[in-house]
Amino acid sequence: MLLYEDDDARLDAAAHYINQGLRDEQFCIYASIHAFEGKSKLSASNLASKVIDYQKNLEKGNLMLLDFKPFYDAASVSDLSRFTQLKNKLESILQSRISNGMCDKIMVYADAACCLTEHREFNESTALEKWWQQTHEEWVKNNKKITVICPHPANILSKELEVKCNIADGHDMMVYLNSHLEGKGRKIFGKNDSLRILIAESEPDIMVLYSDYLSKLGHDVSVVTDGDRCISLFKKRDFDLVILDTDLTGDIKTSLIAKEILRIEPHQRILITSTNAPNMVSSILGNVSPPEDHILQKPFHLSSLVNVIMRDA
Repeated sequence: MLLYEDDDARLDAAAHYINQGLRDEQFCIYASIHAFEGKSKLSASNLASKVIDYQKNLEKGNLMLLDFKPFYDAASVSDLSRFTQLKNKLESILQSRISNGMCDKIMVYADAACCLTEHREFNESTALEKWWQQTHEEWVKNNKKITVICPHPANILSKELEVKCNIADGHDMMVYLNSHLEGKGRKIFGKNDSLRILIAESEPDIMVLYSDYLSKLGHDVSVVTDGDRCISLFKKRDFDLVILDTDLTGDIKTSLIAKEILRIEPHQRILITSTNAPNMVSSILGNVSPPEDHILQKPFHLSSLVNVIMRDA
């Protein structure tokens, strides 16, 4: 869930995430109700100047434009059948790309739920976002790497806090759209005391979003992608919390990272994230495993992460 402040920031962010995906050789889709509205700031023609090799990527099939107006119209009357068809199409495209030895990731920038929020169709927007989240959880379970980015208007949700919570709860991550822009100040979401947090996470997209979200809460966040860097940085700085994923790059297993951290600081708070169930993680980590309520199974809502972080802070 990405909160935008105006259409300029919204378009810039769409271009940013599409460019990021194209650089990583992902298949990218701009699914917008404004894609083919020539006079809209959010039209594909305005997006074109901001996307690298726009026409070339369209012709090579790396980038797709999707008119989301019919999807929005259907969702506004609680008909999500078009989205089910899109889900099936994305899965088919992904399988075809894998069979042809191409990048096994798809990124979709989709604004139907956003437009429902803009028109204050809150129940319909919440229902659609819950559908997306259920679909995402199914994809994660089946190891299908499809990411859907959903913008929402911050100026409306800031006045509709209950709606904001309901919509946000249907997402793994929530960041401001302008957080990707160099030099932009961070916005504080809460008033909790600042913690020094070290995050070891090898998935770049997740790592960036963890960092953005926790930084916006006022925390001092450091991120690394492997065990060697995690231990090295831990020796140089004091941290209130270390968040370790069980599937890191590098040769050092998470159990050995945790063991070394606890050797250096026996009372260090450690939180584990994993696609495995907590009892399985506890079995794998053995005597260095934290309590099961400090093990979060992916995918999880960021509210769950924050609850664990702040519970014993």
